[in-house]
Amino acid sequence: MRLRAIVLPGFLALVPTVTAAQAPPATSPPPATPAKKQPAPGWTTEPFTIRNEVADFRVGLTGYLQADFRDYHDWTVAEPDLRAPDAEWRRLRFGIDGRYKRVSFEVDFAAVFDAKEDLKDAWAELRIVRALRIRGGHLKIPVSPEWMTSQAKQDFLERAVIVDSLAPGRDWGGEILGDLGRFAEYQAGVFAGDGDKQREHSGTTFAGRLLLKPWRWLAFGGSTSYGQVTADPAGPDLDPAPKGFSASSLTQYQFFAPLFVEGRRRRWDAEAEMRHGPVSLRGEYLEQREQRKGQGPTLEDLPDVRGRGFQVAATWLVTGEKKTRTIRPERRLFRGPGGIGLGVRYEEMRSDDVRNEGFEGFGNRAGNIRPAGFRAVTGGLSWWPTVFMRLMGDIVVERYEDPLRAPQTGKEGNYVSLLGRVQVMLP
Repeated sequence: MRLRAIVLPGFLALVPTVTAAQAPPATSPPPATPAKKQPAPGWTTEPFTIRNEVADFRVGLTGYLQADFRDYHDWTVAEPDLRAPDAEWRRLRFGIDGRYKRVSFEVDFAAVFDAKEDLKDAWAELRIVRALRIRGGHLKIPVSPEWMTSQAKQDFLERAVIVDSLAPGRDWGGEILGDLGRFAEYQAGVFAGDGDKQREHSGTTFAGRLLLKPWRWLAFGGSTSYGQVTADPAGPDLDPAPKGFSASSLTQYQFFAPLFVEGRRRRWDAEAEMRHGPVSLRGEYLEQREQRKGQGPTLEDLPDVRGRGFQVAATWLVTGEKKTRTIRPERRLFRGPGGIGLGVRYEEMRSDDVRNEGFEGFGNRAGNIRPAGFRAVTGGLSWWPTVFMRLMGDIVVERYEDPLRAPQTGKEGNYVSLLGRVQVMLP
């Protein structure tokens, strides 16, 4: 009993020692992994655009580059400058636009290839409600839907002749605009003139546009502008320039020269468009009328001069994309054909005075202006291999009403031209 009492406590005393010796070494905890830096909530980046939906903020780069090529089928002019060149760098536009909450802005420049820069759009806008926005700056005067559409998004290489000849330009001013539900849009403003970069610009100009949309596939409306033109002073040792409108064909041949005008200048435009999926049909009528107060050879008043015309056009996106202002091909190059579009347009324009009495003349102070008429049919093909590129080709058939005003004096009949364009753009 005594031996058991002595041995047992000694054995028990050794147990903790053996247990501790056989226990595995303690391991240190793994080092803490540093937390990944999370981006600020709401921020996303896209090609050429930064946005934050939480802060209601977006800013992006805009721009495009166009190179044009032309082939004149079996017709010439006396001087090469009387029509567009066979090849040229046509346009380079670059700018920035954005939005922060209720404020939007846009600034665009045109770089002409002699290194000159020209301000295009430069405006800021405050949205009060959907039906009322206030915009101010250097703006397009809201007459003609085709004029209000960027050159990068036109269906054909050239705008219709009535638009290039009679629509206003850009000028400094302010306007109100908005959407009246989903059934109507409006714009109304006052501007310093009707084109501050144009030789024939008027003084203070009022303009407005109303577009009605009774159904999603149909829109129609009209626009108008009103301003006063002041003629350059005439007299000994003075060389005044006429401020009336001029008209040039799709190949940039001028078939109606400007006249001396002074007094009221009015424009009005009617428009309609139907869209259904990849198909669109649109039409437009545009008229401009200018007074000629004190512009006769002996400073007498002359009948008003008037230019007017219309166009109708149909387009079809063969690859099935929905016809919108910006075309984004669904099956881009290497995964499909890209986007392919076809179009056809017919247009007419006529310039004359409103009275037509007496001998017809060509002079810029003629009492009875010899009328000038123009008609053209354009067939167009567009291909968007990616959202960054567009290739365009048009065949244009032009006809001049007065053979004496045609590119080849006295030649009647058709003037056929092939036009092509390579366009690189930011979507």
